[in-house]
Amino acid sequence: MPIKSIVVVLDESSKTAGPYAVSLASMFEAHLTATTIVHDPTASVAWPEASLPLVASALDDARAEARRILDRFAATAKGISVETEPVEVSAGLPGRAIGPLARHFDLTVLEQPNPDAPDDREIMIETALFETGRPLLIVPYVPIAPFRLETVLIAWDGSATAARALNDAMPFLARAKRAEVVTVAEAGVEIDRSGDRIVRHLARHGISSAFRSLPSAGEIASTMLSHAFDAQADLLVMGGYGHSRLREFVLGGATRGILDAMTLPVLMSH
Repeated sequence: MPIKSIVVVLDESSKTAGPYAVSLASMFEAHLTATTIVHDPTASVAWPEASLPLVASALDDARAEARRILDRFAATAKGISVETEPVEVSAGLPGRAIGPLARHFDLTVLEQPNPDAPDDREIMIETALFETGRPLLIVPYVPIAPFRLETVLIAWDGSATAARALNDAMPFLARAKRAEVVTVAEAGVEIDRSGDRIVRHLARHGISSAFRSLPSAGEIASTMLSHAFDAQADLLVMGGYGHSRLREFVLGGATRGILDAMTLPVLMSH
């Protein structure tokens, strides 16, 4: 299915997600919706009556800031179909807004958490990955080139999650000039046959690719990102792994390693 509707989640410190989403929407001739989360303090606790004017003023300020963020973005989003839609959520619960919203789009774009500017991005990434049934494209917070598809890497381990990510990436792979199926070899694990099968599967869809098994150089994330740098890759496709903790999903080791150190956009699916 082609990508025709995209949502990008912005905040006051977003720098790369917006411009990247615009170039992405332009490439696919897709409609782009920009959203930002408004934390509503009036919906979280029972405030004393004397505090209500102050709380209501805080909500008005949050709404005004959201509108400034979205208006500023819309003013720069030229040449595409774009709309803006702030979403209100109880204070401290940003993830609850992203899940229901993102299910109405083909793709969600979020910016990588910046350790120097703590915010809600990590919980929103977890929610978008595990609770939407849609692919998620995470953009590095450091400056990057506009969307392009010279070389795409596909992280492959033969799992159902990796297969889901591969399928969600088909619109990207169909436009890529070069695709490479990559696995990180672990002692005693045979994956070459599975990788070769995926290469043949892609060929049947008209996508030419090659399979490469990388020797492990420590952590899977660092091995994969090092190869992505050497290959001058424009996009990494991978399954997003996690586990449940107190009814919430948390990112698995390799997924978190990629998220923490990513130097290129990453398309994740669960």
